[in-house]
Amino acid sequence: MIELYHASGAGDFTILQDGLTHDQCQLLFENAARLLAERSQTRAAEILRSVSFRVVYATNHFNDEFSVLHGVVPLEQYERLRRGQENSAERQAFVQIAEVLSELGTYIRFIAVELALERPVHPAIQRGLGLKKSQISKLVYKYIGVSGGYLGDFSYRSHQEFYVELDLDIDPYTRDGTTRERFITILRESAPQVQARILEGVLARFPVGSSDLRTPQRTAEIRSWITRLRTGPHVEQPTLRITSEVVERALLDAQELLRATGATSGVDRIHTALHGYLREVSCKAGLAAPEDATLTRLFKQVREGHPAFRDVGPRSDDILRVLRAIATILDSFNPLRNKASVAHPNPILLPEPEAMLVINAARTILHYIDEKLYRHGTDRETEDAGAAQQRHAADGATRHR
Repeated sequence: MIELYHASGAGDFTILQDGLTHDQCQLLFENAARLLAERSQTRAAEILRSVSFRVVYATNHFNDEFSVLHGVVPLEQYERLRRGQENSAERQAFVQIAEVLSELGTYIRFIAVELALERPVHPAIQRGLGLKKSQISKLVYKYIGVSGGYLGDFSYRSHQEFYVELDLDIDPYTRDGTTRERFITILRESAPQVQARILEGVLARFPVGSSDLRTPQRTAEIRSWITRLRTGPHVEQPTLRITSEVVERALLDAQELLRATGATSGVDRIHTALHGYLREVSCKAGLAAPEDATLTRLFKQVREGHPAFRDVGPRSDDILRVLRAIATILDSFNPLRNKASVAHPNPILLPEPEAMLVINAARTILHYIDEKLYRHGTDRETEDAGAAQQRHAADGATRHR
């Protein structure tokens, strides 16, 4: 605990119980902050509005009873307040807060904050690889459902058994709050793979159609989350500089299918996007692009015939081997699309991880070619501008002779 202010008298205190209610504190703090701001004590007003304080009753070893302005704050704010005690202006701000609150009828003997102890979040969640807050909220309120504070049909006991049945070593009784609050905390803190298992358990316990909330569309969306959690991060959708209406439509379709129903549904559309893109690049470069040209043929003629690929930088032999390997990958896209995607009524479809591999590979190729063409165009514009400057300088020298 950090003591930020104390008035005269004994320097110890023990919190007894809550003092003012939440509404009473809000009313008091807002009026105090307005008064501080009016008096140009802006830092004091800012602190009072930004720190989650409450007024609690306390005592000391003399059995005195008094009020304490007390807060439980996250780590960053805790450290910021601690370091602020080295600054006289910051210390004065807490004196001003105590004086104004006392002026408004609530005598404050101490101002103190404690560190909010938080469970460690899995590193993958910190890197943004798990469920988003909005997705957790959607799952809780738009799929499972909350009524009267209860999460679906969970009781405290059945909530604990839910994790046992999933073979997860999770005890909700070690978390504070209602079942809903415990469920949200557990889901938020868990690793992506554990989040995926919890989502699968939710779909099994609350199947599609078991309430008005649990629609096929919402179920499909949750399944797409499971796919992403299991397959890991994906290559971002490219924003292409050379494109066409067909390419853009196919990319948007692939993105939406990936989000709504999973990677398997998106394989056909990403194939169309890549095929259309290579055709568009070929046409703009004046290269042949017959209607029956395959992905592999289009890629080969772009790589061999487009001026952007004449220079592939250092280690050109190694890069050429990579490009030839990409050509082999593209050669596999056609049978995968025709025989194992939803492009046709195929009895066997690509599993989600392999479908995500195809989509990631296609997006990587799109990113590379688009960036290569863009840099070639930029370099060419720079060369043209340099040549124009040289001609201008030469003309000027001729005129001065």
